[in-house]
Amino acid sequence: MMNKMITASNAVFILMLVLSLLNGCATQPYGNFIQNPSTTYSKVMADDVTAQIVRLYPAANTQFNLRHEVNDPFGKALIENLRLEGFAVQETIQQSIQQQIFAAPNQPDTESQKGLALSYIIDQSGDLYHVKLMIDDMRLSRAFSVQADSIHPAGFWVRKE
Repeated sequence: MMNKMITASNAVFILMLVLSLLNGCATQPYGNFIQNPSTTYSKVMADDVTAQIVRLYPAANTQFNLRHEVNDPFGKALIENLRLEGFAVQETIQQSIQQQIFAAPNQPDTESQKGLALSYIIDQSGDLYHVKLMIDDMRLSRAFSVQADSIHPAGFWVRKE
């Protein structure tokens, strides 16, 4: 009877572990959510985001640590722009599942503690694009509209702390 309880609890534990890992791998709350993003539009939006960041942070003294992988035109343009402006940018490297499982839970990551956490969300509704930028606890957002095959800001930057 005791062996059956241990086996059942082990099975439940393994099932919960597998489900939590699958959930963590399947959902990424940050990044570019536009199907087939335009390189031209992405560059224009990245240039505008970079200009806003330059207004808010001193380039030579600021490091940004990306909280997610960058594999889209906007993110690549943003990283390149920030580096050209003199910012240090630490890109994320996807950890293996084993590293995530066996990492010490309360041990701070000293490498990422040196800078500001940076992430973004890009989405689209019709001809309106929305950029949301998260820098540590601050949230910046701006809408962009497409008109005559070009993209332009559709309003001011909104800042929430």
